[in-house]
Amino acid sequence: MKDLARFRCVCKTWRDLINDPGFTETYRDMSPAKFVSFYDKNFYMLDVEGKHPVITNKLDFPLDQSMIDESTCVLHCDGTLCVTLKNHTLMVWNPFSKQFKIVPNPGIYQDSNILGFGYDPVHDDYKVVTFIDRLDVSTAHVFEFRTGSWGESLRISYPDWHYRDRRGTFLDQYLYWIAYRSNVDRFILCFNLSTHEYRKFPLPVYNQGVTTSSWLGVTSEKLCITEYEMCKKEIRISVMEKTGSWNKIISLSMSNFISVQDRIYDYQLEFVSFTRKNDLFVTFTGYNDNFEMEPEERTKKKVFLYKTGDETSEEVQFCNSLAGLRFLCECVETLKIVNRIFV
Repeated sequence: MKDLARFRCVCKTWRDLINDPGFTETYRDMSPAKFVSFYDKNFYMLDVEGKHPVITNKLDFPLDQSMIDESTCVLHCDGTLCVTLKNHTLMVWNPFSKQFKIVPNPGIYQDSNILGFGYDPVHDDYKVVTFIDRLDVSTAHVFEFRTGSWGESLRISYPDWHYRDRRGTFLDQYLYWIAYRSNVDRFILCFNLSTHEYRKFPLPVYNQGVTTSSWLGVTSEKLCITEYEMCKKEIRISVMEKTGSWNKIISLSMSNFISVQDRIYDYQLEFVSFTRKNDLFVTFTGYNDNFEMEPEERTKKKVFLYKTGDETSEEVQFCNSLAGLRFLCECVETLKIVNRIFV
C-alpha cells in the first residue's frame, strides 16, 4: 500500500487510477483476510488465509506500551484502527501506513461506555461515537475528525438496557450494538452517523429467552448475528435483509470443529468473524479441570477457518503458541484516502 500511495505522485493519470473507487474496491477485495490480536501488551497482525503455519507478526505500536492494557478495545474502519488507551483517551492508527492520531478525551469518558467508529458518507467525515450514561439519560457524544472536536448529540431518556459488547459494528453509515434488558428482552440499537438518530431492531425470534453468547458482524455487505447456545454448543448465524427480517444462513455444532479425541476439554466459542471472502474465522478455548495436569496444559486454544462454499473446516496452524492470544477484529488493507483523519 505504501508503494501505491507513492505512485499517486508520479502523474495525474496514475493518481486518478489509484484513487478510482473501482480500483480501490478491487484492491481491498484481493487483500487477504488479516486479524488484529493482542498479547502481553503488544498487537499482532495475522494472515489466516495465507500460508500455513501462520506467523504472528508484531506491529510497531506508535506509543509507549504503558498506554495499553488487557482491557484495550479495538475498532476498525477502512484499514484504520480506533484503540482505547489508559486515562480514557483514544487513538486512531493505520498499521499499514504507520499514521496515528490521538483523539482528545471528551471529559466524562468511562471504560464501560459503548464505542463506535465509522464513516459518514453524507458529510465525508470519519466519526467516533460513545454514549455517556447517567441515572436518567444516555447522551451520544460524537467526535468529528472534520472539526477535530466532540459534540453532544441525541439524548435517550431513562434507558433501561445494557449492552452485550461495548464495540459497535459498522456497516454503511450505521453503527450497531446488541442491547438487552433480560434474556427474553433483547434488541439491536442502531445509530445513524449522518443524522445522529437511533432505531431499535428485533433479534431473530429463535434467540429470545435462550442463554447465548452473541456477536454482530458483516458478511456480503449485510449485518449478521452469530448466536452460540452454550448448553447445546450450537452456532447459528443469520443475516438481516433489507426488509429488516432475519434469514438463517449457517447452523453448526461443536462436532463440525472439535474431534472426539479432543473432547476431554470443555470447549467454548471465544471469537467468530467473517473474512472478506465470506468464510468463517472461529476460535475456541478449551478447559480441563484435571488438576494432575500442568496449569498451562489445562487450557487449550484452537482456531479454525470454515469454508462456507464447500461447508468444510480446517484448523489454522500457527508458528507461535496461542496461549494468551486474544483476537480483536479483522483489519482490511485499503487504498481509500483517509485525509479527514490524518491531517
